[in-house]
Amino acid sequence: MPSLRRPQTGGSPGAAVTDRRWLILPIETKARELDAKTFIACAAAEAGFRVLLGEQNSLLRRLSQLPRGFYLDKSIAPLKLASFARLKKLGFRVLAWCEEGLVYRDRDAYLHERVSPQAFDDVEACFAWGQVQAADVKSAVNNVPARIFETGNPRFDLLRPGLRELYRSDAEALRTRFGDFILINTNFARYNHYFGRDKTMGILKTRGLVRHEQDEAFFRGWIDFLGEVFQSFEEMLPRLAKAFPDRNIVLRPHPSENHDTWRKIAAGIPNVQVIYEGGVIPWLLASELSIHNSCTTGLEGALMGKPALAYRKARSEIYDSFLPHRVSTNAETFEQLAGTAESVFAGNYRAPLKDDAAVRADVARYIASLEGPSASERILSHISALPDVPRGNGTLRARMLDQGEQTLRAVARTLLAPVRATGGYARQKFPGLEPREVAALVERYRALTGRFATVTVRAVHRSTVTMEME
Repeated sequence: MPSLRRPQTGGSPGAAVTDRRWLILPIETKARELDAKTFIACAAAEAGFRVLLGEQNSLLRRLSQLPRGFYLDKSIAPLKLASFARLKKLGFRVLAWCEEGLVYRDRDAYLHERVSPQAFDDVEACFAWGQVQAADVKSAVNNVPARIFETGNPRFDLLRPGLRELYRSDAEALRTRFGDFILINTNFARYNHYFGRDKTMGILKTRGLVRHEQDEAFFRGWIDFLGEVFQSFEEMLPRLAKAFPDRNIVLRPHPSENHDTWRKIAAGIPNVQVIYEGGVIPWLLASELSIHNSCTTGLEGALMGKPALAYRKARSEIYDSFLPHRVSTNAETFEQLAGTAESVFAGNYRAPLKDDAAVRADVARYIASLEGPSASERILSHISALPDVPRGNGTLRARMLDQGEQTLRAVARTLLAPVRATGGYARQKFPGLEPREVAALVERYRALTGRFATVTVRAVHRSTVTMEME
């Protein structure tokens, strides 16, 4: 098993003398990101990097104490401007991909909300999901396409036949627990947000995304449309439970949604449970079929050969997402949805991705790493080709000033903790990380691939580990 060790005396991950370059991998949403980022961390260690893997906010709060290296962010959104400037000032080199860059509802809205030309100016390499996202980003970032690479994302490395075996035992445990079950994945955070639907517009304004009345009208239209979709799922849920009383139904809410809303809706329906546990891939593998609307989980399920049904009683040419619906069987009425489910149970389901070459061609435009080298390999090849982080970059004075500012911020957070409402939301997205979780993942990857035999996992801070080859 990969060794799990405490750091050497001194406690700082930069204390040991080494010529290996550092790669820093922050995680925001644990259920979505941990498995894939642990995998690319293993591959990076194998390629000669030392890796810091941990919770995003924890890493940013201690940035001045971390070893300088390549910091791989999950976004190039406008809200990253300050953190990217801080990273550069402290001597880090900024890399990025966009977790939301595969499935988006409207191209212009995506670029406005998720792609900041000013933030991109600080990024040395941006790793796109595929041709479509790369072209869209290039159109928005001041004509500097040379820093954009079509690589795919490590999350979809785990959907490949060999690596998806990582989830086989978890899927079997879920089948033992729930029997034959239908999985419903929701994606309605802007309507059913953790902080309430009335807060959504305020959050968008705080992030600088609502510049004028047209922006506000667009986002209000989006929220209203999601409300229609939400209500269609709310009405569908008891009908589906009644139509298939011999099957369990598991509703898995989006990590940013208010899960209690769904628990109240499901209360009293005997064969429906609302559960948010672990990553979604084992749930997809264990289920007989999944139901979604504009959700990446529909695409993930289809890529693993699982029936994906899109329930589209409410439709919009602006706010619907193309790709998840393209690989799914679409149903506009409950009767169509129930009929498709019956075909799955009877073994007569025809999967669009399997049976339609045009669908496969569309998916290939969106995802670069379906065949050939994995996304992790492609990304690491580009990072390895970048020049080393200059020694001495990021002055001692800048680090001391930054550390002082973070200390003051920590005091403020402590004082405001009794009146802040963000703690529960943060825990819902990242409920903590134990080093042994990472070590267990590394061991499972080693067993599946025959690689990573000497990767070590060392705890360095709460929810942060280092990984490297011995």
